Amino acid sequence: MSDVPSELAHEILRRLPAESLLRFRAVCKGWRRLIDSPSFIRTHAANQTSSTTLLIRNSIGTRFCSLTLDSLNFEDTDQTIDLTPVKALYRTGVPRAPVLPVASCNGLILNSHYDIDKTWVIWNPLTRQFHELPEFEGHSRLIGSGLGYDSVSDDYKVVRLDDHWGCRKTVRRTSIYGLKSDSWRVIENYPCDCIWPNQIVGVFLNGALHWLSRDSVIVLVLETGRYHKLPLPEPTGIAELFETHLDVLGGCLVVSYYYMITRLDGWVMKDYGVGDSWAKLFSFGELANIGAMGRLRPVAYFKNRGHVFLQHDDDFFWLDIANDSAKKVIVHGLPHNFTSQIVPGSLFRLDEKEEEDDDKEEQGRCKVD
Repeated sequence: MSDVPSELAHEILRRLPAESLLRFRAVCKGWRRLIDSPSFIRTHAANQTSSTTLLIRNSIGTRFCSLTLDSLNFEDTDQTIDLTPVKALYRTGVPRAPVLPVASCNGLILNSHYDIDKTWVIWNPLTRQFHELPEFEGHSRLIGSGLGYDSVSDDYKVVRLDDHWGCRKTVRRTSIYGLKSDSWRVIENYPCDCIWPNQIVGVFLNGALHWLSRDSVIVLVLETGRYHKLPLPEPTGIAELFETHLDVLGGCLVVSYYYMITRLDGWVMKDYGVGDSWAKLFSFGELANIGAMGRLRPVAYFKNRGHVFLQHDDDFFWLDIANDSAKKVIVHGLPHNFTSQIVPGSLFRLDEKEEEDDDKEEQGRCKVD
């Protein structure tokens, strides 16, 4: 690589998976400095929007596994896949989260036990580093949470939406934790719209966190700390509407309506922030090989293939949008009652002391700059 221009080497490296780059840190000090530099980490994270790494977690948060969707072939009906174990957090003081989905952003995860433990941690599953947040003070009922990245301040932020019990009344409070300052601050009260119980965790996109309410998407811009709302697409058959989900699939907001008449509709916001840009992405009823709909949710969307990857209870399926057909994916070792979400590998380092120790260990290993 010594004959390769540095600009080209940088371009090649930033397109590689984070797992490979962590190994390449040992090549020489020059590569290590590049891969560990904040600017490279930011650039690499920005390129991971099309990641297909699926993180799977059991119901009590004690077991994590991963699955790379790129390795799956929709045309192979006999394909079986083995999971890759992910070493989870078992150190003292680190909570084991319940089956509720966990907040994630750029490969980092906010792990918390919402009702039992006040301890919250930001965790990097790839490096196994974690950072414990200061305990949140006061008596309150958690309404929503989220993890996002503010590109203006170059800071990861955790958001809590609480009903805070004051002396005479309940206050709807929004609190933001900044990783750089390692502290909480209270901003404006969150909107009065009721956040759906099944959507307590906000999804991150374009510098903002998004939660579902009954008739809109509540948006919190992390840079300004201000709220606004986005309209929802109109469901067909509101009386039969059973459940609504909000996700980020393929770099876009996607709203899924699940009806009691066994139909799932998915709507994608093609132009972010423009309410009139909602377009139907898929719509299908009960398919023979899926059976009666139980807990059904889209996990990933592959626009170039026209496929949606679905979780149905404790199984996975490929949905072919054009042909309205589905194929089951056989995965060995899936835990019972699990959650799944796309989580790209992250180079972001949460343990500064460990980084200093690594630097000392690296000295003398490679003198190529």
